[in-house]
Amino acid sequence: MDASANRPDTYVPHLQAPTRSGEQQRGFMRPSELILAAPTPRLLLHSVYMQRSIVLDQLPAWQIGRSKDCDIVLPDRWCSRHHICIERQADHRYRLTDLKSMNGTFIGNNRIHAPHILKHGDRISIGESELEYIDLRDVPSPHPYTNHSHESKGQVTVLMTHSSRTQGEMWREVLNSQGISTIWATSHFELEKIIAHVESLNCKISLLLLDLGMPKTNPYDFCRQYRQRYPEMNVILLSGMRTRVHESECKWAVNQGAMALFAGLPRENMFAELTSITERLQTIAKALQWPYLNPEALTNTLLKLQDAVDAELSGIVL
Repeated sequence: MDASANRPDTYVPHLQAPTRSGEQQRGFMRPSELILAAPTPRLLLHSVYMQRSIVLDQLPAWQIGRSKDCDIVLPDRWCSRHHICIERQADHRYRLTDLKSMNGTFIGNNRIHAPHILKHGDRISIGESELEYIDLRDVPSPHPYTNHSHESKGQVTVLMTHSSRTQGEMWREVLNSQGISTIWATSHFELEKIIAHVESLNCKISLLLLDLGMPKTNPYDFCRQYRQRYPEMNVILLSGMRTRVHESECKWAVNQGAMALFAGLPRENMFAELTSITERLQTIAKALQWPYLNPEALTNTLLKLQDAVDAELSGIVL
């Protein structure tokens, strides 16, 4: 079946989820509306369950398709079992190749018939799924980024729940700056359902960043119980938007089974908290057994995050 003749609109700009009152609540935004700051090439994938940010430097080649043996699994009936491959080139750009899929692969509205070198902002449509390629090395910036590609260490992914859009975006960018992929789950579903969905995508989660404001999950109850159900997954609690937490709260979180309780990332004067942010990253790296820490990429990311947050606080639409 060739989808080029009558292809559905595959991108949902504002995913909807029902609230208790029956009203509709806005979900994740278009990638172009997000705060994007980390200088790492990646793919953004949105679904009703989550936003997934996949740092491409983790592997030299990524196979994407419906089959569970793919590096990125797309549960999409119009997607072939092995649909596309994205490979890192010698210049650290990425080349997309369609693997003779039945329904084709589209960049924008154009079906590709030959290998395609990805550019920042390219939207890759596969059946009813869409991925956006993000590479801020292609974007002029007052704070130029250096190519910090590092030796591949395999896939590392953090599952995160956060009810604050800005805090979620900031955490995603800080983690992505260090080559750590993220899955940012929507708070409209119970945590166990989210974890089951992530596992169905053949994605191993070593660390959960769990927001204390998760409406359908009691974080402390989860911490007390999770080790029996998810023995290989560590949990760090996030204090929502509060940028200060009392030492007694941190001790209580650890006593309940969490590795730590983190205060929210500062929205102002981020560099005044650089040491604290670095210490939090070191705790995360320890939980993931991730030895790579890139101070320059973190500094560049914080610069751009501060610019974006300042603009938002000033009422400028990003």
